[in-house]
Amino acid sequence: MIITLFGMNAFAQKNINFGAKAGVNFSGFRSGESTFTSRIGFNIGAMSELKISDLVSVQGEIVYNRRGGNFSINQNLPYPNNHLKTYYVTTLDYIDIPIQGKIYFLKKMSVDFGPQIGFLINDKVEIDDGISNGENGDEVEFDNIQSIDFALTGGFSYKFESNLIIQTRYNFGLTQVIKDAKYKNSMISLSLGYYF
Repeated sequence: MIITLFGMNAFAQKNINFGAKAGVNFSGFRSGESTFTSRIGFNIGAMSELKISDLVSVQGEIVYNRRGGNFSINQNLPYPNNHLKTYYVTTLDYIDIPIQGKIYFLKKMSVDFGPQIGFLINDKVEIDDGISNGENGDEVEFDNIQSIDFALTGGFSYKFESNLIIQTRYNFGLTQVIKDAKYKNSMISLSLGYYF
């Protein structure tokens, strides 16, 4: 889809715009019971919008997203009915590729929605409670974080006459971030962009 979107520039150059964006992320993990927003990160990347009509366009992006969240794991102790939870804090860096359909329900404002695939490029896991043979803030090795993340995205964009654009977006993760644990990514993004 990305190749098709950018390749159409050869014969639809007047209908396609390129730009850059950056902003802040508020992220956490969504479990089966609730959603936690516990980390503040950032986003920076490139975007391209293909105008299909006055009401509809398609936007493709390549974005570096820093996000993460808190999670816990039950530690079984060698005593009957004795369990201990160990808490961790993660910082996860992804290269995300969202493809969004945009419907302009107002002249400059659109509702945006579509799928996203993310590739994990860096992860950091730290102890959050001083338990499990470590101190609070100690970094630990954690090898069962998924390297690919699928999500659905949705939000709103407003484009000014000066080609500035403001975006707000929610990322609803579909992939379990940690193997064998019911934690999925959840992120709200606020971004400011500019079309050249």
